[in-house]
Amino acid sequence: MRSSLIFLAVATCPMLAACGPTYIDESLLESSTTVAETVEVTEAPDRTFSEHLDVIDQSLNDLSDAIVDNDGSADVILATILESWNSIEAQVKADFTDSHFGFYEVMVLAELSVERRRPADASKAWKLFIDIAAAIQ
Repeated sequence: MRSSLIFLAVATCPMLAACGPTYIDESLLESSTTVAETVEVTEAPDRTFSEHLDVIDQSLNDLSDAIVDNDGSADVILATILESWNSIEAQVKADFTDSHFGFYEVMVLAELSVERRRPADASKAWKLFIDIAAAIQ
């Protein structure tokens, strides 16, 4: 009986210790000043809807290898994909409502593949894109 009480007391000590007040060390917080960053903006070339789909198709095809190579080109390819997607997203929403979610899923997979360095996700995004693009063309 006594060993049960000792075990119970030892087991509850960590739980009770976690209930203490929380203190925030103000010296460790980042300052709230903002830093202006200069970004070079390039104007996207005028492309047709079909040409944007071709750019996304080719870029998604190249993305998996770029992630494996790990030379920084995956970020550039992803930027190209997202630039073309931003150019046609409104048209996809208007003209191909049923396909919008599929395109969105492709973009999320592409972003995650670069962020998490997962070439398999890039390949999956490309294969999904092929199916969706074929359905609307």
